[in-house]
Amino acid sequence: MSERRIPRRGFQIAIVLTVLFNLLALLVMIHTTPILFTLFMFVGQPLFVLALALLVGAVVADLREKQLL
Repeated sequence: MSERRIPRRGFQIAIVLTVLFNLLALLVMIHTTPILFTLFMFVGQPLFVLALALLVGAVVADLREKQLL
């Protein structure tokens, strides 16, 4: 049996970016200031999109490695 390499790096980066997005969203919900809201809109949402793209890429890579795609 050959050992399979799971693309863990993509999952880890996606999790970290999602945690950062959630912390930023929590700050906006608790205490909204114009600067914090602008930071959330320009930084938080692209972080979430990048995390989602990394997650989808890691899942597709894992499925291809297991020859399910």
